[in-house]
Amino acid sequence: MAQVHEQDEVTVRQVPGARWSAIGWLVLVLVVAAVAAWEWKMRTLGLKPGDMDDSKSNWAVERRKLATGQHDDVVIIGSSRILFDTNLDVWEEVTGRRPIQLALPGTNPRPHLKDLADNSDFSGLIVMDMTPDLFFTDWPGIPEFAGLTEFWKDESPSSRFGHLVGKELQRRFAFLDSAYRLGTLIDRLPVRDREGVRGPVRDVWKVWQSSDDRQTSLWERLVTDERLREHARWVWGPFNGEPVEQELIDRVIEDVRLDIEKIRARGGEVVLVRCPSAGLYYESEQWSAPRAKTWDPLIAKTGAFGVHFEDYLAMRHLDVPEWSHVSPADSPAFTRAYVQALAGELPWLVKSPRVEPQS
Repeated sequence: MAQVHEQDEVTVRQVPGARWSAIGWLVLVLVVAAVAAWEWKMRTLGLKPGDMDDSKSNWAVERRKLATGQHDDVVIIGSSRILFDTNLDVWEEVTGRRPIQLALPGTNPRPHLKDLADNSDFSGLIVMDMTPDLFFTDWPGIPEFAGLTEFWKDESPSSRFGHLVGKELQRRFAFLDSAYRLGTLIDRLPVRDREGVRGPVRDVWKVWQSSDDRQTSLWERLVTDERLREHARWVWGPFNGEPVEQELIDRVIEDVRLDIEKIRARGGEVVLVRCPSAGLYYESEQWSAPRAKTWDPLIAKTGAFGVHFEDYLAMRHLDVPEWSHVSPADSPAFTRAYVQALAGELPWLVKSPRVEPQS
């Protein structure tokens, strides 16, 4: 007779009966209600479906268009000014060409110019933004977009698939905006500064809205919300920078000249655009990087055609709410003005009208 040991004893528990289908439906209803409430709340704050996060994957999609020849011979590089201030639909309306938008927030465009000069066969037009405090520096850009010149070639299949799924979901839901994730909201709960201490507005840090082809503009709420405008200005500041050293200016101009020569040697061209700025930001730029020491010699020594907003009446009195980017309402006017200036210098930029074949 087998011996029964204590460790061999098994306790059999009876699972009580439950209405599992009813529980499942209840959970589904609660989840749908919670998501609907969160979506409603986000829309009341000014978020909209179709406002897609501008990620490294988003940028990589556009860069691969350039590599595979899916473009109209125009690419835009630069910082957030030409990214936010350019309306791609207006570009296409005026010229018949839709540019590849590769400008990046908080980024020096010179490494991207060099990458196009050294590592591509692009022979079209490069439109490059010149924002003085980013252009005349060796700072590459914000960490979120680091390593892009290699990322677009090496992006994994899973990353590409995840980007496509996320893009389709963001077309339908406003609450997926990365600036309004729950963790971000908790991290930025209002905290009073000590008396006499000037700190940022601890609010959601959202600056732009973006859609297909990286069509980007300043977030509309920064135009209407004074508190958020002040927050943006605080981040751009403190507007007391030291003048850029002449040695750095000379080195930057020479580097740009060499890259432009490489692009011209294969039939391409580079033009420069100085987008509007205003308020204390503009005044600071006049002190730290005045036009006579930066823009004028850059144009003269590179031989590039340049469009400076101060030289065109249509660009001088646009709305620049937080002193660094044109408002969404005025970006079409700015785009039209600078594209028409480019087309006047480069007649080939405007495609011939399409002639429909007769039946």
